[in-house]
Amino acid sequence: MSTKVYNILLVEDNAVDARVITEALTKTGEGAFAIQRAEQLSEALEKLRTQAIDLVLLDFMLPDSEGMATFTAVRKEAPNVPVVALTGVSDESIAIEAVRQGAQDFLVKGQVQPKALHRALYYAIERHKAQAAQLKHIQEGKTGKMIGVIGARGGVGTTTVALNVATALAKKHKDVIAVELLGSYSSFYDHFFYKKSRATLSSLDALMKLEPEKITPQEVERCLVKLPSGLGLLLGPQRVEDFTELQPDKTDALARALAGLGQYVVLDLQSHASAACQAAMKHCDFVVVVIDRTPTCVAAGKMTADLLQQLGVIPVRIGVVVVNRQPLPISVDVAEVLNTMGCQLVGVMPTATDACSEALRAGVPMVTGDPQGTASDALTEIADRLATEQFLGK
Repeated sequence: MSTKVYNILLVEDNAVDARVITEALTKTGEGAFAIQRAEQLSEALEKLRTQAIDLVLLDFMLPDSEGMATFTAVRKEAPNVPVVALTGVSDESIAIEAVRQGAQDFLVKGQVQPKALHRALYYAIERHKAQAAQLKHIQEGKTGKMIGVIGARGGVGTTTVALNVATALAKKHKDVIAVELLGSYSSFYDHFFYKKSRATLSSLDALMKLEPEKITPQEVERCLVKLPSGLGLLLGPQRVEDFTELQPDKTDALARALAGLGQYVVLDLQSHASAACQAAMKHCDFVVVVIDRTPTCVAAGKMTADLLQQLGVIPVRIGVVVVNRQPLPISVDVAEVLNTMGCQLVGVMPTATDACSEALRAGVPMVTGDPQGTASDALTEIADRLATEQFLGK
C-alpha cells in the first residue's frame, strides 16, 4: 500500500457512525488517511471548494439533502474527486444507482471491517486515477472526427442518412465506424442483413453491460461488425431480451473510446435526445439535424438545435439535412428552414422512396447499390462536405 496520506472527506450526520468510521480509518494499518467531517451537504460542498480532497465518503441521507440529489450535488461540485457511497441496508438500491452514475463503490454501514475499509478506499482512489489516465490517453491520442446524426423526430430518414454518409466516407477514408446509439431493435441490421436469419451479432448491448471504466477501445473494437467495404458497424440490440436503457456515463465512455478508433465515427442518435444521447453528443465535432419540410418537423428541428447549443455545441458545428419525402400538402421553403433553425445547410436529399426500398431489399446502402442515382449523389456530396475543413475544423 502507498505511504501517501490521503485527505478523506467523511460526509455523515450521525455522530456514532462517523466515530466508528473515523476510528477504523485512523487505526494503524494499510493506507494512511486524514479525515475531515461534514455533517451537511452545504458544509461538504464548501470543503470541496476550498480544500484538496482525495476522496469523498458520502452518506446520501443528510439533514439538508437526500438520495441521489446528494450524490449529484457532490459530483457537480467536484467531478474529478472519487466518491464512495455510505449506505444502510435499506438504502442499498440508491447506492447501487450511484455506482451506475459514476461512484467508485458503496459500503454498507456496520458491515465493513477496518482492514476492508482501508482497502476499499485505497482501491477507489487508485481506480479513479487509472480511469482518469486512460481517458486522458484516449483524448490525447484522438485523431478521428465524430459526426452525430439526429432526427428532429422519428421517421425522417435519420438512419438512412447516417449509414449512407458513413458508407460514402468509407469509400475514400479508412477506419470509418457507424454506431447505432439505440437500446432497442437494430435497424442497422435490417439495412445490411435484410432477409437473412437474424443471427445475433456483436452489438451495443454487450458494451452497455460493462462498467464505464471497462468500455475501452479494445472492448469496443471486439463488438464491431466489419463489412467488406471497410466500414465498421456497432449495431443496436437484435433481440428483445437484449434491449437496454442506455446510461449517460456509459455512452460518455463509449464516445471517448470510439474517438481513438476511427478516422470518422458517425453516430445514429435517438430523435428524442435522451440523457445518454446528450452525453455522446458532447463529444461530436459536428451534429447533423435531419428534418423534412413540414412545419411541425421544422419546429422540432429548431428545438433540437437549441438543445445542442445548451449542451455547448456551438452553432457553426450544427447543420441541417433536409429530406424531401413524398409531395407534402404543406411544406416549408429551404431558405425559411435555415432562417428558423439558425444553422447552416449540409445538404438536401431528394425524394427516393423506390431507391430506399430497393437498397433495403438488397441489403446495401444506396450509395453502394445505386451509386449513380440522384439520392446517392446527394448523400455522397453530404459526406464530402462533412469531411471538409469548413464543417469539421480540421
